[in-house]
Amino acid sequence: MDALATPHTDGTALTAALQTVHGAGARLERWSVDPRFTPHGRGRVMLCDLDARVAGVPGVLHCQWLCKWYDSEAEGARVAGVLVELAASDCSARGGPEVSGVVAYDRARRLLFLTYEAGESLSTAIGHDARTVLTGVGRALAALHATRVTRSVTRSPLDVFEDLRRRLGELSVRFPGDATALRRAALALECEVPPLPTRPSFLHGDFGPSNLLWRNGTIVALDFDKCAHGDPALDVGNFLAQLRRMIVRTPENLPDFPWARACVLDAYQHGGAPEPDFGRRLAWYERAILLRKIHRLACNSARHPDTDRNPQRQTVARRLLSDALSWRGPTATA
Repeated sequence: MDALATPHTDGTALTAALQTVHGAGARLERWSVDPRFTPHGRGRVMLCDLDARVAGVPGVLHCQWLCKWYDSEAEGARVAGVLVELAASDCSARGGPEVSGVVAYDRARRLLFLTYEAGESLSTAIGHDARTVLTGVGRALAALHATRVTRSVTRSPLDVFEDLRRRLGELSVRFPGDATALRRAALALECEVPPLPTRPSFLHGDFGPSNLLWRNGTIVALDFDKCAHGDPALDVGNFLAQLRRMIVRTPENLPDFPWARACVLDAYQHGGAPEPDFGRRLAWYERAILLRKIHRLACNSARHPDTDRNPQRQTVARRLLSDALSWRGPTATA
């Protein structure tokens, strides 16, 4: 057997998933785990490559599945349920993102098996045809937010701010010369926390280039672990904040942020009038999430042990911090 042993998946787990899909007679012949997929984020992720014998299928059936391990059975079940609901909806038919299909969920082992989705990285695709890709992002988000999903928690603006509060303190230590300005930014964000919309929308929760692919003119959205119901401005603001970071890192791909922002928003708002206060809420989320991303760049030594010694990360963090502290964020919806 060609296998890379891991504590979270083995031939037994894969056989159980295989038989859930193809019946009790299905046999696993060979499997391996791609070592490039390493534990990260809230769930540990592995790419499983397997060959199997299945009744009624001539020869060997080859499959590639993503396997994600969750800390709790309930969390894995919730994500699986959300993906099943999205697959059953008409979201992708309305211009929404394509998503991974659920192969099987092993409740006892807390393992979620998903179809492996291939595609071009969004950052690369933007470098090739920015207008088409950014328009696709805006349309995909609008369709996703209009999709009815029941298996989700609610995330409020206060949740976003409380998560940021501690990080702002750590940023003040990292950049002592900006401590006063950071305290002012924290006070401004706290005083201007927007209300949760009366009818919250379904959110991806971490809608950014690292969780998106571009495939045949369609957005593919990955990793719904942080999905929730809440303010749609959160998803839009998250993407715009990460887009701003991407432009600072690779300006050759997309040098003009205002133009890129307008492309996304024009597509997002196409076909319907935005809520009157959407622009104000969006600006709040953009700034809050930008500061959170700066904290990750400058202070996240747990995930990036070389943070202190990485000049690129520190340079990008300082540039974005300057933007965040001199914030004149757009308050209009376009």
